Amino acid sequence: MEQKTAQYIKRKFQEYYIKHNISAPPEVHHREFGFWLDSERKSVPIRPKSFKSESELNHYLRTHQSLFHISYSAAYYEFPENEISRKNWLGADLLFDFDVKTDFIEPRKIGEIWEEILKLHDFLKCDFGFASQDIKVNFSGSKGFHVKVFDEKVRKLGKEESREILGYVMANGLLKDIRKSAFFEIKEVVTGVEIMNRKRKRAETKTEILIGPKIDDVGWGKRIVNSAVEILKEQENNKRLGEEKRKKIKEILEDIKNGNYNKFREYLKDKYMKDKIKKYAVNLTADTDRQVTQDISRLIRLENTLHGGTGLIAKKIDDVENFKTERNFKEFVAFNETDVEISVNDDLKFWLLNDFELKKGVNKIPEYVAVYLMLKGKAEILKF
Repeated sequence: MEQKTAQYIKRKFQEYYIKHNISAPPEVHHREFGFWLDSERKSVPIRPKSFKSESELNHYLRTHQSLFHISYSAAYYEFPENEISRKNWLGADLLFDFDVKTDFIEPRKIGEIWEEILKLHDFLKCDFGFASQDIKVNFSGSKGFHVKVFDEKVRKLGKEESREILGYVMANGLLKDIRKSAFFEIKEVVTGVEIMNRKRKRAETKTEILIGPKIDDVGWGKRIVNSAVEILKEQENNKRLGEEKRKKIKEILEDIKNGNYNKFREYLKDKYMKDKIKKYAVNLTADTDRQVTQDISRLIRLENTLHGGTGLIAKKIDDVENFKTERNFKEFVAFNETDVEISVNDDLKFWLLNDFELKKGVNKIPEYVAVYLMLKGKAEILKF
């Protein structure tokens, strides 16, 4: 990045913090903050740093240039500015990080991540009982989203407990062998009574059946039932299916609703059943994303600050259930649409609210796009 470009970017970032008040995280005085003075985070960060109040935090943001990345600790410390061994850890929030690997932002991939966010949001509310107001979701400012749970119940959770929560939402273990999971058990039931001729005594005939979740269950039990019903309904709707087979499927459906999976055993082994379960599970495949949840001392980007690699806002999303990624993406744009003149290093084709196709050399493009390209090292400012 040329010096003139760096000066332009620094000025735009500082203007943003002068114009906007940034909300502090809960109990800001117990948080450690970190600041990176370059867009690629190659420099040594300014940390540990702490603030007594939101106003003190905002004063710092408005009076310091070159704050490209602003992060705070998921952890709460008694002495956040001390070295790690002397901070006195008090607890931590529960974090989830979703990112996609891509050079430029791709609406389709961001939309796919958002589907995982919605699934996680459902788990946190319905399975773990967290209130909506304690679950915060924000755009990461680049290629994904962060989910944070601010609740007293999670503060004392360690790495192992966080790992278990992660395993639950990802259906770890359940997908290895559904029949052997905690949701199923073998029970002996009486199926008939025979009269023994010699001694005229009754002898019970017993058999083993597979018992599992019922239609009115909650959590993963409900999701297992729904998956089983989906499979059977799809078969039942096959027009080429014979009447006898259709009748048998109806019987299995009724059995499943009452928790009897005896006639559904073979389906449970089938890959198709696992695929149905996977659709309900949260997909966090990247090791780095999983590590965020298990790291109880992690620094995470501060909501509503600018991402130093894109110039986009790590904006908090207030209405999670009605948010649409491509339709609402404009909320993440910090700078205006006034054209500025830049020099592009190579031919480029990308999306940022609109499709852009730029030729190498001088181009006039909206300011928010220019900042995005300059921070990515794809362009330099010509006039400002």
